[in-house]
Formats: sequence, C-alpha cells, structure tokens
Amino acid sequence: MPAEVAKSSLGRRRAEAGSVAILALWGVALIAILLAAATFTTRSEVRIAENAIGGSRARLAAEAGTQLGLLRLLQRRAEGVTIFDGGAEAWQDGSTRVEISIVDESGKIDLNQAPIELLAGLFVAVGRPREEAVLLACNIFDRRGDTDGMCPEPGDGSPRQRHLFVVPEQVAQLPGFDDSLYEAIADCVTVATGASAIDPRVAPRPVLLAIPGATPDLVDAFLENRATWRDLTNGDGGLNLMPAAAFVVTSPRRDFTIKAVATTAGAAQYRADLQIRLTERPKTPYEVVAIRAPPVDRGQRDSAPARRVP
Repeated sequence: MPAEVAKSSLGRRRAEAGSVAILALWGVALIAILLAAATFTTRSEVRIAENAIGGSRARLAAEAGTQLGLLRLLQRRAEGVTIFDGGAEAWQDGSTRVEISIVDESGKIDLNQAPIELLAGLFVAVGRPREEAVLLACNIFDRRGDTDGMCPEPGDGSPRQRHLFVVPEQVAQLPGFDDSLYEAIADCVTVATGASAIDPRVAPRPVLLAIPGATPDLVDAFLENRATWRDLTNGDGGLNLMPAAAFVVTSPRRDFTIKAVATTAGAAQYRADLQIRLTERPKTPYEVVAIRAPPVDRGQRDSAPARRVP
C-alpha cells in the first residue's frame, strides 16, 4: 500500500512538472509574440518619423529653392536677360537636391483669352480625341461667355453670362475635366498674360503642339534648336519658325513661376511653385501672385534636362 501511494504521488508530481513546463513554454512564446509586435510597432513608428522628417526637409528645401530662383530671376533681369525657358538648374542643399526652374507665364495658354483652336489643340496634345478636345474648349468658352462656330448654342437661347477665370484651378470645375486631365494641362495654362497667343521662345512642348499646324517632328526640332536660334537672333528669330503666326506673340506682361522640386537622400520629394509679377517699382520689384504645392511629377515628361549651376 505505501508503495502504491508513493507511485501515485510521483506520477502527480511528474504531471504537474509537465504542466508547468508547458505553461512556461506558452509564456515564452507569448512574450516572444509581444516582443515581435512591439519591435514591429517601433520600427513602423521610426519609419513614419523618418518619412515625416524627410518630407519636412524636402518641403523646406523646395521653398528655399523658390526664393533662390526668385533671386536669380531678379539678378538676371537686371543683367539684361529677358528669356527664361523653364530649364531646370540643380542646387544642392546639404544632402537634398533641388531643381529650380524659372517659367515665363507668357509661354502658357491664357484661359481667358485663347482662341478655341489653341485650347482644343492643347487637349489634343495631351492625348484627348479631337471631338472631345473641341467640346472641352467649348466648355471654357461657355464659362467665358464667348461664342464660336465650332461650339453648340445654348438650347434655351438664354444670353451667355461672362465669368472669367480668376485662377487656373477653376478650369478643373468645368464639365468634362477630371483630375488626370487637369494635371496634364495645369503647367500649360494661365490667367496672367492677357494675350490670345503664346510666346514660343519659352513655351513648353504641349503648348507648342497646340499651335494649329504644328507637328511633333517640327516641335521637337524647334525645341532642340531653340536656344541656338535665340542666341543668333537676339531672341526674336524663333517667332517665325512655327506655323500659324497668328497664335504666337510676345506678351507685354512679366509674370513668372519659380518651380522648385526637392529630393532628399531618402527619396522624399516635394514641389513648391511661387508665381510672381515683376513691377517697375525699385522698392518692391515684384508682387507675389500665388503660392502652390503641385504634385511632384506634374509636367515631368516635358521638362528640360537639369543644368548644374554653382
């Protein structure tokens, strides 16, 4: 009898020891899971913090780039430079690379003044079918209160109300304009020039393609040689190198957009645009028209290659 009691007691102790071992293993596993979750959360928070810091660094560098670009614009204008074709110039801010472009608004299509042929040509240039392009241009005309034989008349015969565009962003509110279309034309339209035509010496590729009669081969050849022609002719010869001369002009206004795109060592990016208007007042040589933060990749396909500047 005592032997049986001893065996039973030994079995219970072994069972209890086994249970304790299992509980210990489960505890270790639970602690490991908790540690893994905490490590993952910590890494995620660190990554989020790094992205936030990188984004802030890119934003500050881009905003600084617009101020540097403005300084360059004023200095070069004082030295007699009058043509700025939007070519990017590289500037290094520590480990952050900033590409600065001085864009002359006279190379863009004025939404309040452009003829329907130029507007429709722009939509065709960014990939819209011709019939759709004409209807989109007609929507702009309808907003302006203008009429054209290519556009349908209002069905009720009511007089058109004239509502000029105050900022280019308003075109995105018109029927037929989605986000992708607006992003495609945003760097090609303006309300600043007051001109019905564009200056081809500073116009981007989609705007040049919008000129009636322009072809991709002609435009590409024009862009390739534009700087050379400008140097040889003191800036005026290029006006006769594009077809449909009625659509090209030198704008009397002097509005510019300073575009700065910053890229950090960690690949964070930010774009800042500063639109200014030059004045004839020595104490206030410019006025700020608008400050924007567009998508970084807007218009990237048609940008000129960067030039290294000290």
